Amino acid sequence: GSQPRQVVSDSRQNAGVRAEGENPLLDKRTQLVNPSQPRFQDFGWKFTFWPGCAEASVCIVTSGSTRRRGMERDRKKSDDELALHWQIANGRAGTRSRRYFVTNRLRYMWVLTFAQSRTDRGGVMAEVAEFARRLRLLHGGESYPYWYSPELHPGGHGWHVNFFTPFRVPHADIEALWGRGFVWVTDFAVTMNGPKGEPLGLCRTPRDGLRRAANYGCKYAQKDWSPEHVGALNHRYEVAQGFAPLQESCWVNGPGEAEILIQSRLSLEDQRWVKRWNSDEVPDWFRPPVWTWRW
Repeated sequence: GSQPRQVVSDSRQNAGVRAEGENPLLDKRTQLVNPSQPRFQDFGWKFTFWPGCAEASVCIVTSGSTRRRGMERDRKKSDDELALHWQIANGRAGTRSRRYFVTNRLRYMWVLTFAQSRTDRGGVMAEVAEFARRLRLLHGGESYPYWYSPELHPGGHGWHVNFFTPFRVPHADIEALWGRGFVWVTDFAVTMNGPKGEPLGLCRTPRDGLRRAANYGCKYAQKDWSPEHVGALNHRYEVAQGFAPLQESCWVNGPGEAEILIQSRLSLEDQRWVKRWNSDEVPDWFRPPVWTWRW
């Protein structure tokens, strides 16, 4: 079979976790390259590995002219197309958040509530951003990773916020720092019950707890994302810049070669826990094929 392709690291690989270019929409990538293939290939099977997240994937990448993509973007979309784009955007938000959570060990969820009902989502996000800055000072002035998203209270009380951090702070300190209402905290790395008392079971590893935390946060970031709730040009969630997961990528001949790459990189212990998934398992999958590995 095909042999794994040589890893060629760029000058940033040894710098640890980096921001997505100090711009939350860009990734700093380390390329796995095959000298026999074109240097600037833009279509085919693309394999991506996230060493800090214990994840990898391979998917079909297709090319198309800029003009054609612009025409497709500008033309009126049907309801089915809008629903598909919504589903893709929600999935992308979930996977990016999950990798961010695992890389940065975001295990603690602080539920920040308001004593008085707040219905202005933009104002709520601004208040939480200010809270994040004050928490940095409490944390010694150093930057730290965080992720937060507001959630609509089911009882009609407006918004509250789920704010995730990798460290525990005395509850009284957080409550005083927030100063706008009650605060609850959940440690997803060890808890067997969710914030609302729902049974979650015991995590096999702390990493499973981190993924559980991401799933919990993203569930509401996706559910409450609609024009009437959010408004134009706003985000599902916010993260601290400077902590995006490092990724490596290369072009491969297909899922078989990607499997060889996975086996070559994992210890025997990790190989025992690999969970594989591919889009063939989804009958109504209308996007390019995808294979994923997690361990």
